[in-house]
Amino acid sequence: MALKVQALFGKGAPAAKKGASKPVAKPKSGGKSTKGWFGGQGGAVNLDNWYGPDRKLFLPSGLLDKNDVPEYLNGELAGDYGYDPLGLGKDPEALEKYKVNEILHARWAMLAAAGIVIPEGLQANGADIKGGVWFETGAQMLNGGTLNYFAVPWGIIDNPLPLFAVVAINVALMGAVEAFRGKGEGPAGYSPGVGKFDASIFDGLDPIYPGGPFDPLGLADDPEVLAELKVKEIKNGRLAMISVLSFAIQGYVTGEGPYTCWAKHVADPFGYNLLTVLGNEDRVPTL
Repeated sequence: MALKVQALFGKGAPAAKKGASKPVAKPKSGGKSTKGWFGGQGGAVNLDNWYGPDRKLFLPSGLLDKNDVPEYLNGELAGDYGYDPLGLGKDPEALEKYKVNEILHARWAMLAAAGIVIPEGLQANGADIKGGVWFETGAQMLNGGTLNYFAVPWGIIDNPLPLFAVVAINVALMGAVEAFRGKGEGPAGYSPGVGKFDASIFDGLDPIYPGGPFDPLGLADDPEVLAELKVKEIKNGRLAMISVLSFAIQGYVTGEGPYTCWAKHVADPFGYNLLTVLGNEDRVPTL
C-alpha cells in the first residue's frame, strides 16, 4: 500500500546511497521495444532537452543566466531547470529528501486535482452524488452523525458509519501507509503480469520508481522512456500542486467549485473572469 503511494509507475533501478554523487549520463535505451500511445513509433524524445548541462533552462530573463546556475544543479534530476534561489539543494542528503517529498506531494496533488474536479463535474451533469463540491463534501454527506463512507460515480452506497469510525479508519490506514513507507517495506500483494509478490521484490530498487508490480504494462521498460516519464510526471505534479492551491483560493473567494467557475467562464468569458470576480464587492472576502 505504501509503495503504491510512493510509486505510480516506473522500471526499478538501484537506489542511490545518501550523499553519494552520481555521474550525469543520459540513460541508454534497453529492455523491450516500446510503442507510442496510439501504436506509432515509441521511445523518448531527445532527452538532452531535459537532462545534462545542455538541458533547457527556464530562468527569469534578465535576472539569471547559465553562469548563475548552481553547480549542484547539474541536470541529473528530472525537472531540474537550474533554479534554486534559496539554495535548498546545497546539501546532497537534504536534496534527496526534498526530491522524494516533492514527488510524493506531486502525486497526491494530481490525485487531489482529479478528485476535486471530477465529482463536481459529474454532479453538475446529473450524477447522483452528494457533496460534489470538494469543500462541501463532508458537511453534505453527514447525516445525523453518520457518513456514507463508500461512493461511486453513479450514486452513494448506503453504508452509514459513525463519523468517529470513519476518522479512526482513515487514521489507521494512513498510519499503516506511512509506517510501511518509513520502513521501506509493505504487505504482500498481487499484480497482473507479476502475480503474487511480497516486499522482498523491491529490495535494492529505487523506492520512488521501483517498477515491477507498479508497471504491469511495462511502460517504462526502456530506460530512456522512463527518464522522459519522470520529467512528465514532475512537471504535471508541480502544475497539480499549484492547481490545488488555486482551487482553495478560488473556493474561498467565490464560494464555488472549480468546475462551476470554469463553466461560467466558458459561458460568458468577458462577464465572468478573474477581473470581474475580484471587482465584485459581494464576492470580495473580508478579514
